[in-house]
Amino acid sequence: MRKMMLVLLCLLPATAMAESLNVSDGWARASIPGTENGAAYATLENPNSDAVKITSISSDISDVAEVHRHVVSGDVMKMEAVSPLVIAPGEIIKFQPGGHHFMLFDLNSPLKADESFSLILHFDSGKQQKIQFTVQ
Repeated sequence: MRKMMLVLLCLLPATAMAESLNVSDGWARASIPGTENGAAYATLENPNSDAVKITSISSDISDVAEVHRHVVSGDVMKMEAVSPLVIAPGEIIKFQPGGHHFMLFDLNSPLKADESFSLILHFDSGKQQKIQFTVQ
């Protein structure tokens, strides 16, 4: 019984981290006067042995926050929501202008240079991860 408990305790940290992503370079542009929406960018890496599925995101700085991407259809570039966002084991997705981004609708106040904010990633398992951004 004691050995079984020791094995379970050793596995606990690995299980707790199973859906955590490595996140770097979180940034957003300062708001343009008169706009109510914004976008944020970061690099997400899945270091896990299983795919990670982000089902939604939330934020204290906007009424609605979503994962979006730009796609080209014929001669037209358009933006579309991505839900869920599945990140394969070992995959790195660089959120950047013209590609994947965190879309922030109905900002509570304009994004100002040198301020910071966080978003919360919600995974299909019910777990969450807070990620940080700096406004440039």
